[in-house]
Amino acid sequence: MTVRPVRLAAPPGYDFAWITGFLAPRAVPSIERVTDDAFVRVVRLPEHGPARLTVRATGGALRATSMPTLPPVIVREAVTRMLDVGDDVTRFRAHVARDPLLGPIVARHAAVRLPQLLDPFEGLVRAMLGQQVSVRAASTIADRLVRLLGEPLAGAADDEPRLVFPSAAAVAEASVDALRALGIPRTRAASLQACAAAVRDGHVRWDALRAAPPDEAQRALDALPGVGPWTASYVRMRALGDRDAFPAADLGVVKALARLGVAAADAERAAERWRPWRGYATVFLWASLSDPD
Repeated sequence: MTVRPVRLAAPPGYDFAWITGFLAPRAVPSIERVTDDAFVRVVRLPEHGPARLTVRATGGALRATSMPTLPPVIVREAVTRMLDVGDDVTRFRAHVARDPLLGPIVARHAAVRLPQLLDPFEGLVRAMLGQQVSVRAASTIADRLVRLLGEPLAGAADDEPRLVFPSAAAVAEASVDALRALGIPRTRAASLQACAAAVRDGHVRWDALRAAPPDEAQRALDALPGVGPWTASYVRMRALGDRDAFPAADLGVVKALARLGVAAADAERAAERWRPWRGYATVFLWASLSDPD
């Protein structure tokens, strides 16, 4: 049976190549594949369960298919969130156009956006695995976790991403030694298990955190074992859709601001004028690291 693609109109200036370039070094092979012309991702959708989404750019639109076939509205919502197909960044660009620090960066990097992880638990786990390691190392460790505890997607071919990111229950019930064998310290393995148990048992409710005031959501995440301010801010920014989350202690942010003459101790103060879009500011600061000195 031929599956009819779901079409999403891309906003002006939307650059699919930039999106795939951002996602490629962060890709976890067992659940996602990123090429120049396609993004393939196994996701777990509330009320619909696991599915594999394939997105390609064609002209001025994105075309998405799902396996198993999902209602078009669900596909559109998932792709819009994952690949930031909206106009929020346009409003941010207008907000900082005359900013002496960010204005020139934004002018040079027209394609920057803020892709999202659909599953906040996955975002939490991947942020914890990324503590004090490189982006690629974090992706490698996450891939080991998925291969250890992930569920297979029914009907998926062997040459496609075919595993679903582990549930909170699966991670909570794994032994600390099994998690440590992924290549992480014992303390982090224990924290990962404890956070998963908190999610499994309903002590962490993602819908409530999305609706909570930002400071309250930050404190709730920061209170979890092994989750500090950087991890909490990253989860808000990349998995809860908070466009104003700002991981001030992020190494890339610190380096980018240092190039602009802003000391790490002054990062929070400097970022105040970028509210309520500091999450976008973060991604533009990361992008600026590729600029010549």
